[in-house]
Amino acid sequence: MNIKTTLLLLCIALLGLSACSTQTVKSTTITEALIEQNNIPEDELLDIGVAVFNPGFDEIDDDQQELTFGDVRMAETYYVANMLSDTLQSTGNWGVVRVIPNDLSSSDLAVHGTILQSDGETMLVHIKVNDSSGRVWIDKEYEEVVSRYSYDNRLQGSRDSFQGLYNRIANDILRYRQQNLEREDLLNIRTISQIQFARSFAPQAFDQYLSTDRNGILQVQRLPAQNDPMLSRIETIRERDYLYVDTMQDYYSNFVRQMEAPYTEFRRLSYDEVMKLDRLQRESRRNMILGIAAIVGGLASTQSNSSLAGVGTYAGILGGGWLIKEAFRAGDEALLHVEALAELGQSLSNEVAPQTIELEERSVTLSGNVESQYEQWREILADMYANEIGMPVSSEDV
Repeated sequence: MNIKTTLLLLCIALLGLSACSTQTVKSTTITEALIEQNNIPEDELLDIGVAVFNPGFDEIDDDQQELTFGDVRMAETYYVANMLSDTLQSTGNWGVVRVIPNDLSSSDLAVHGTILQSDGETMLVHIKVNDSSGRVWIDKEYEEVVSRYSYDNRLQGSRDSFQGLYNRIANDILRYRQQNLEREDLLNIRTISQIQFARSFAPQAFDQYLSTDRNGILQVQRLPAQNDPMLSRIETIRERDYLYVDTMQDYYSNFVRQMEAPYTEFRRLSYDEVMKLDRLQRESRRNMILGIAAIVGGLASTQSNSSLAGVGTYAGILGGGWLIKEAFRAGDEALLHVEALAELGQSLSNEVAPQTIELEERSVTLSGNVESQYEQWREILADMYANEIGMPVSSEDV
């Protein structure tokens, strides 16, 4: 490789590193949640099920691997779902909003989320919202980048640092309903969710009431009689299911309350560490750029025959090599901060240990297997329904 080619490659590398040195613009303005101005008839209020968020481990970018801690992320799946649920409920734009651990097929509106990034500075989530008919309302990513002021209690009070993100999600869900659905659509969604729940317990009896169009959207084929005894039993079962899920809300709320203080402190400290990492990375890039520039200058001077230029050549090349070495040394120091973040994550996981609650004369531990507990409850409901109608119901039906 000749000198000209080497100079060209080094210059390209220099420009590339310069291009990477970008800054994220942060805003201290928080989007407020919208409130429906018109009174919504009670029979049009859609109930919402918010699924416990997916931790997104498979979606983590390489540059985020070091900044993601499994124990913290798993705790966040409950925390973020609960925060979004509380936000939706507080607007008064909907019926009952519940966090549900798994099957949301019988919810009027189902919200599924995946945490893509959460490091104290940036929250990035993917949100998908669909109604009981299968119509997709939202399928997009939401990002919030906060500043240091978001962790100043004098300015934020008790507001979550990423409340603006939850508000924007809630606003988009409301706008979709306002812009796309009429009263008939809302009533149809509620009817479908009712039949969906009944069909999960007695598919043979209730399959006939729904059909699927060519786009995969459920439609009401016909309605069961209002005095249908099977439907009445199903409605009783559904009310009992709501009671259980409402009890779970107490668990989630208690979990979030216990988690709030250590989690807020973790995010504040995490924010500081991320800022240190960012500073070190910027210093590393700057030294790398200066090093490459010095090498480019040193190589360029080899084209001169003067003895002074010769001295400049070796000084430039050696000086550039030293600066690049310093850049990698800064990178090692950055790794120390990553390790500090890992220790913070471990300390948090110890403070959000699972809780045990008493539920209907049963001791239920709600932890990593909340989903399993809810599945067991649905099996209990299936047995209750089977006993009432005098026929066995397979647990696979629920």
